[in-house]
Parts: sequence; structure tokens; C-alpha cells
Amino acid sequence: MERQFFARLLSISIFLLGSCGPKVLPPQPYGALPTKEQLEWHAMEYFSLICYGLNTYTEQEWAYGDLDPKLFNPSNLDTDQWAKVASEAGMKGLILVAKHHDGFCLWPSKFTDYSIKASPWKNGEGDVLGDLSKSCKKYGLKLGVYLSPWDRNHAEYGRSEYVAYYYRQLEELMTEYGDIFEFWIDGANGGTGYYGGANEKRSIDRKRYYGFDSIFSIVRKHQPKAVIFSDVGPEVRWVGNEAGIAGETNWNTIDTEGMFPGESSPEFQRKLAHGKEGASQWIPAEANTTLLWPKAWYYHTGYQPRSLENLMDLYYTSIGRGSPLNLGLAIGPSGQVRDIDAKALLRFKEQMEQEFLDNKATIAKVSASDYRGNSPEYAPEKVIDNNPTHTYWATNDSVQRASITFSWDETIAVNRLVLQEHLVLGQRIHEFEVQIEEKGKYRQIAEGTTVGYKRALRFETVKTKKVRLVFNTKAPCLTMSNIGLYFAPVLLSDPVYKFDLDGNLTFGTIEEGIDIFYALGKSPEESEFVKYDGPIALPLGGTVHYYSMDVASGNRTETIIAELGISKSDWSLHSSMGQKRNHGLKMIDNDKKTFYTIENIDGSEKEVAVVVDLGSIFRIGGFGYLPRQDGQKSGIIEQYRLYVSKDGVQWKTLVAQGFFDNIGNNPVRQIKHFQNGPYEARYVKFVAKSTIENDPTISIAELDVFHEVR
Repeated sequence: MERQFFARLLSISIFLLGSCGPKVLPPQPYGALPTKEQLEWHAMEYFSLICYGLNTYTEQEWAYGDLDPKLFNPSNLDTDQWAKVASEAGMKGLILVAKHHDGFCLWPSKFTDYSIKASPWKNGEGDVLGDLSKSCKKYGLKLGVYLSPWDRNHAEYGRSEYVAYYYRQLEELMTEYGDIFEFWIDGANGGTGYYGGANEKRSIDRKRYYGFDSIFSIVRKHQPKAVIFSDVGPEVRWVGNEAGIAGETNWNTIDTEGMFPGESSPEFQRKLAHGKEGASQWIPAEANTTLLWPKAWYYHTGYQPRSLENLMDLYYTSIGRGSPLNLGLAIGPSGQVRDIDAKALLRFKEQMEQEFLDNKATIAKVSASDYRGNSPEYAPEKVIDNNPTHTYWATNDSVQRASITFSWDETIAVNRLVLQEHLVLGQRIHEFEVQIEEKGKYRQIAEGTTVGYKRALRFETVKTKKVRLVFNTKAPCLTMSNIGLYFAPVLLSDPVYKFDLDGNLTFGTIEEGIDIFYALGKSPEESEFVKYDGPIALPLGGTVHYYSMDVASGNRTETIIAELGISKSDWSLHSSMGQKRNHGLKMIDNDKKTFYTIENIDGSEKEVAVVVDLGSIFRIGGFGYLPRQDGQKSGIIEQYRLYVSKDGVQWKTLVAQGFFDNIGNNPVRQIKHFQNGPYEARYVKFVAKSTIENDPTISIAELDVFHEVR
């Protein structure tokens, strides 16, 4: 007994002596740090901007402000259905466009009659935002709101009275609908509009008119836990595009001095995409884009959801680069999410889960070239303990390059990597390498730059018993909270087509065991699809539906729809004065990478026109305009007119006019079908009334003409 007593006393003494030893201190914070609310926002990863309103019923992106509220009369509006779809798809929140640029409000604002109060829906007693607030609570989602600063309906827009009106509406939204996780505001800042019947163009001081600091103060007063999104924050910044693509180098820190919402230069957008290492403000980027393809925020007849392959590409350019994905969801005219969209979202969720189902890192032996004070608290095993919020691997101070190695007894296959930093202490990693061991030597198979909240990387499948990751930082030391190594199944690729100037449709190289099926027409039956076995002659263009199928498994991609124009083989380009302009063929060469520019050198012409000779008379039902695709905005056309003629002398009455909505931020092909067509014509005159930057140059990557109505 006495020996047992002294043995126990000795063990207690050793324990006490050890506990009195020097404690290994955690790393010092590095640079700007996120708030608690920003960290919670990072962890959401995936949510949606809900786009619905009068635009839905006219199929516009930016309505003019003159539409009758009686157009808003959905047959089966169901916000529970929206929330259920979003929840099942893995989203964590919904942000409602409570008021878009047209000024129509989806809640019964006390300060305007231009709202659902004036609609027949629920006899004017409805409240879409109120219903959505309840639905979000029911399905465990967070609620956000967007209130457009631009209002094309309000008579006082551009004057101080409108700003006061905006503030009062913002107070309503921030005080009457419960907790708001994100307030969304962009830099929309004036132009043409109805403005109470004025029908004119109004310009504002983009930097000062709205009083952004006052707007942010109202949000903070009533919703202190909300993050505020705008082009430049203050809590969340725009990623600089509407393609859902974050910068491959993506710092959560940025200096916004001198920057303001509504600025639009390419340099401004580059800064937003990449942030700045070591900058003074933690304002992470949010990647936003649309589910619909071609990209559109609001419902358009015939627009399809993105394919699964496209959605997975989107995952790796947004969430996979450390920026949460805000995927715009267009509500259909009935007032519900379309079944086809809901199915696409569910497939996206299932594929995300499949990609990261089996973490090979958790069954590996983990070692590191260095860890802080040799303390178990900062040991390399912390990156696989499934606790990325609180535990992490850290190196000793002054160790700015370190490696961590995963070893297995048996050969494993991997093709995906997930990294997460311990952001509580700041963002540090500025580059990393992925290496595998082969015959006793390490070979690099992938590399990257920043990590941040999450970095997900795809690479070709490799088989090995050892994977080594090497990290570099300019901070005093590095931290890493989570590392995952996965083997994801092969995803069937979407077919890629080419349409030449002679009107021949072909598909790219077909892999062995993969067949492509296609059908023509607006709404073909499944029985009409045939196997592709060579070029398809479509001199008049048309609508083509197509998909790939794995012959062995029967797995197939979603059906993709392409709208093709009339063959351009006999086209020629003329000036508005009738002179032939062969150097302008870049706008009719079916090559998205090239574009044609026309400069109005002396600025004397208010409108610039191009005339295309189609070579023969066709029955024309619409046209398409693709802006330049090089990332620049110079010359992108905003307002247009289109005329047609049989002889190039006598021009038929104007057949189309209007705006290419939001085309500066979303530079995709916009197709305009004639409301009263088709028209018989050989010549087409395309008039640029204005450009998005009001410069004297116009640019056209492609002009398409469609035969009859598709």
C-alpha cells in the first residue's frame, strides 16, 4: 500500500511539474481580421439571390419603370416552395430582390403605391418579403434583402427627396422582417427611366448622391449582425464580375480608399477580383452569377439551367477559391421555382457531396516539417480532426515555408484537394505546391496561390502512398485548420459544338464509349433525338438540343440548347453610307474571340450604324448581339435600333429597338426576337444609339440573324 501511495504521489508531482512548464503561445494575429459575423458568412458558402417581380412577366432584366403593377398576378406564388428547394439544394440563405431598378416593391411599402399593394395578387394584401421571412425560418435558412438604389419609376430620382424616400424604405426592411444576414446593394446609378412620366435620362454624382455611409448606418443600427454587401463592402465586396469567377489569387483583405460602389473600370474590377495581400480591411469577395443559361437573373422563356458540368466548374471558381457562391434563382411566372431548375440544383448538391465523400487524409499518417513548440495543440494531426473552426496546425515563428506529409500503407488514388486556413488569426498563405512520391522522389502535380476560408483544387488522378503539401507565407508563421484529399468519380463532359460560316454544325472530339445525341426544333420529343455521326447542314440555323451519353453505363449529361443563326457564308459588311467594309468581317466570322470596332473620330455622329448584306432575301425573326469578350468595356452597345430592307435603299419601318440590359457586367450574347415579325429582308441595319460608357467607339464581337421565329 505504501509503495502504491508513493508511486501515485510521484506521478502527481511529475504532472504538476509538467503543467508548470512554459506554455506554447498561439501565433499572433496577422493583418486585418474577420468579425464574428464575417466568419459566419464565410461558413455559409452557398446561398441565392431571388429574382422576381414585374420583370418576370415582361422577360426583361431591367424594366423601365413604367409597367402596370396589375401585371403582377401569379397563379401559385409559394415562398415555402422556394425555401424548400433551396434547403434541399444545400443553400444556407435566400436574398430577396425586394426592389429592382424598376422601383416595383415586393412588400407593401408605406411610402409608395408602386408595389404589390397595387397588384391583383391577394387583392393587394400580399407581402412577398413577409412570406419569405416565415418560409426561411420554417426551412432553417437565413434571410437577406436587396434594395436597388436606382429607381426608374420614382419622380424625384436624382434629387434629395428620393434619397430620403430610399432611407425610409430601408428602415422598413430593416425593422419589420426579423433578422437579416446580408443587406445587398449595388452601384446602379442612373440613366434613362420613366421617372413618374418624365421619360428622360438622369445622371447623379455616383460617389455622393446616395449617401452610402448613411445607408450603412441605418443597416447597422437595426441589424447589427448583418453583413453589408456592395462593390466595395464595408463587410463583403463584389468579385468584379457576374460570371461567378473569383480571382485565382483571392485575398480577403483590400484597401478601398478612393473606391466607391458604381465604379466600372477594368482596373477597379481586377482589384475586386484579387484583393490585396496585407491590406488594412477584411472585406472578402462574394461570387455571384445566375442559374439560368444564357446568363439571366430574371425568367426568360426557353432559358435552361446550367448543366451539371458547368455548375461544378462554377463551384471550383467560387467556393473553391474562397468566395461564397451567390447563385441567382429566377422565379417563374406562376410564382414558383421551375421543376427543371429545382432538379438542376439538386443534382448540383449531390455531385458536390460525391466529389468530397471519402477523405483519404483521415486514414493517413500525418507528419510535418515543423510545428509550433512541438506542442500537441498545434500538431499536424489537427488538420484531419474534423474541427476546422477551433483547431489548427501552426509552425514556429519565422518558419515561413513548411510541409505536411500524408502517408498510407497501401496505394491510394486522389484527384481533389481541399485546404482551409485558420482565419481567426488572419489570411497568410500566398502559395502552395502539391507533390506525390514516386520511386523515392517527390514530383509536383499541382500548385496554387491563396487559400483563405477554402481552396478546392482539381487535378488528374494520381496513385501514390505519399502526398506532400508545401506552403509558403510572408507572415511570421503559417496556420492550416483543415486538409482533405479525395478521389472524385469522372464527370461526363458536356458536348462542345462548332458552327461554321457555311452553316455546318459539328461536335468536338468524341471520346471512345461516348455518344452524342441531338434533335432539332423548339421542343423536340425524346424519340426525335438521333445519334450524331457527322456534320449537320443547317444553312438557316435553328434550335438544336443535344447531350452526351456513356454507352456502357447509360449515364448522360443534361440536354443543352443552342440557338443558331443564318449561315454567314454570303454575308458582307457595309458602312451606313453603303461602302463595303471588309475589315469589319470580324463581327460576322463566328469567332467569339475577335471583334470589330468603329470609331466616331470627330464625335459628330450621335448614332453609329453598320449594314449587313445577307446575300439573299430571308424571313427574319430576330437578331443577336455578342459584345467583346476580352474583359474590356469600351464600345459595348447598350441602346440599339434595328432596321431591315429588301434592297438596301428603302428601309422598312423600325423592327426592333431597346436596351441590352446589364450587358456591361454580364457580356453574353443577347437575342432579341421581333414582336411583330418575321420580316422579309436581305439587308440589316444595326444602329448603336449609346454605349455603356458613352464613348464614341462601338464594338461588336458577333452579329447573328435568326430565320423566322424560333
